[in-house]
Amino acid sequence: MDHLNTGRTILKLVGEAGNIEHIEHCSTRLRLSLYDNAKVEVSDLKKLPEVMGVVTYVQCQIVIGKDVVKVFDAIRSLMANDADAKQKPVTKKKWNAWLIDFVISIFQPLIPAIAGGGVLKSILIILNMAGWLTKDSSTYQILDCIGTAPIYFLPLLIAITTANKLKVNPLVALTAVSFLLLPTFTTLAKQGATLMTFDITNVSYAAQVFPAILCVLFYAQTESLFNRYTPNALRGFLSPMLSLVTTVPVTLLILGPLGFEMGSLLTHLILWMHGKFGFIATGLLAGGLPFIVAAGMHKPFLPYAIMSMGQTGKESLYNPASLAHNIAEAGACLAVSLKSKDKMFKGTALSSGISALFGITEPALYGITLLHRPVLISVMLGAMVGGSFMGFM
Repeated sequence: MDHLNTGRTILKLVGEAGNIEHIEHCSTRLRLSLYDNAKVEVSDLKKLPEVMGVVTYVQCQIVIGKDVVKVFDAIRSLMANDADAKQKPVTKKKWNAWLIDFVISIFQPLIPAIAGGGVLKSILIILNMAGWLTKDSSTYQILDCIGTAPIYFLPLLIAITTANKLKVNPLVALTAVSFLLLPTFTTLAKQGATLMTFDITNVSYAAQVFPAILCVLFYAQTESLFNRYTPNALRGFLSPMLSLVTTVPVTLLILGPLGFEMGSLLTHLILWMHGKFGFIATGLLAGGLPFIVAAGMHKPFLPYAIMSMGQTGKESLYNPASLAHNIAEAGACLAVSLKSKDKMFKGTALSSGISALFGITEPALYGITLLHRPVLISVMLGAMVGGSFMGFM
């Protein structure tokens, strides 16, 4: 694949660099937040041999496959070299479209760090069960700390991704949020500290999601305000200082506790639904994931899943459903590879099945499942049965 030429063609078909507000990628897709989705030439994009599928709901999602990182890098380099690219006036989005785009843009970049830490902790559990590495050893504990770090310092990671999405200074935003995890502050909070006669709520902000988001959202407003009114000669240090001494107290007194309660409420709501409907909810979600993933709408589940893992150490709805769907996709594709007499199709099904087994289902979805109704039905039924079983267990 000629990645540079592919990137150049994709840029042209999405309205050129000036139409791109924000660009990210996941395991197989380019995710573009565009100023005007109407400029996307979907039919021409789908005709490209390098493109496996296109979804234009909220974000423009272009399924590339294993070469997505190289195509992403090519597009970024082309955008950086495009001196004629000018930012277009922002088209007003509906609130739900804006919210979904905002959530995906914040949480999508976190996946590599969180997944890496999670896989490492899983490997450590297996090594301990096999008797090859005991929990009491310093080696185990150090490696476990590495796996724990992405979840514990999740507010800091979210501060960076939120600041990047809002196009504000990420280091100042990180500084504002990092105060919440400062050991000196946490000690003061436990002792019942006050700020200007106002009591500070003792909250553990480690592994929290919403406090960091609310903090950076407020910081973005203060940065804009102080950048506007501070003198140019003093702006380099005065605006960040004023933003910090405004944002951090408001976060401590209002936004932090509010965000903590929002996270607790969401977690309790999901747990209530799971407790009310039990394994049926997990099975139904698993059965619907082929369509949810194909539309790119599975990312909004990430805030709940990440918060639940951080607060309770487990997640009993989305992760089991996702695992059941992955296995169903893998099984269906491997079955197709065994039954098919077309050598090229057999190879596609085999590689897609292996990819799905390791959690990357887009090649299976766009290359096999959605193109063949019997395969789709078998995947849905298999995922529902597997999801229900895991939800019951």
